[in-house]
Amino acid sequence: MNDDLCRKFVFLRTYLPDDLSVNGTLELKDHKNFKNYCPVTESGENECNNNLGKITAGFLWLLEQCYSISINSSYNENNTNLFFIYMISWFSYQLNKIKGHDSTKIKDFYTKYVINSHKYDNFKNTAYKFTKIEEFIDKKNDLLNINIQDLSKFYDAFKLLCSMYGDISTNTDVKKLSDDANEFVKKYQELKGYSNHTDGNSYKQILSALLTDYDNLKNISTNITPLPEITANVSALSSGDTSSTGNKLFTVLSIFGAIAFFLGISYKVNNKELKNYFYYIYTNVNKKIIRFLTFYISIRYLDSGNELKNNI
Repeated sequence: MNDDLCRKFVFLRTYLPDDLSVNGTLELKDHKNFKNYCPVTESGENECNNNLGKITAGFLWLLEQCYSISINSSYNENNTNLFFIYMISWFSYQLNKIKGHDSTKIKDFYTKYVINSHKYDNFKNTAYKFTKIEEFIDKKNDLLNINIQDLSKFYDAFKLLCSMYGDISTNTDVKKLSDDANEFVKKYQELKGYSNHTDGNSYKQILSALLTDYDNLKNISTNITPLPEITANVSALSSGDTSSTGNKLFTVLSIFGAIAFFLGISYKVNNKELKNYFYYIYTNVNKKIIRFLTFYISIRYLDSGNELKNNI
């Protein structure tokens, strides 16, 4: 991505804020290009009279922007792919919040409410007769067939990426750039963890695109401030913590076993001083082991409870 592409989403949000219950800074009906993507009503005019019509108009406008980028002489495939993914994550985010449709995938929504509807004939007559937009969309079917609810989860991550591009472009203070980067890393780790519960390569394809773009940002920002690293395997993070604690537990139990072993030896000999010495070690270390085991079990219980709650 780059700041110029990100600004298209900033521009869109002046008309269609993320919270659709709040009026945009500008009215959608006052922008000719947006209005042309509204459905045709009984009056014969293009009008967006509800939130579904508004966000569909926003999506079609973004689709036009994305296609225009793809046929530009300065076409960059990576930027176009990222823009397309950002676009469908925004649309999924909005679709996921409103009623008035029964689609679970953008491909299904687009086919039913745009292609098979006469309300968008103006768009279809222009886009499908004079451009190769249909071919362009067909190449993205794998992404368009991701579940809307899953796809919407990526929206915040893309917003943070664009925020960082804006921070760098406008020389915003370093603290904001660092804060955005830290927030992005957290969001990426959440998405990476969620990927364990989803099937298909498309979800992982988006994760890879996010990581690649973040690495690009890191290279750009080297002269400003270093950005935090993203752990390549988030599951390894959690398993590493578990392994670390498990190793500690194993070590403690090994010590406990060794003490018990030597204590057994001490009872087989007649050296009273040696017996007393081993008994002293056994008593004091045993108390520490019990405290550790109590702490360890309580922590694992809380982790299991949180994991169960997150999966419900």
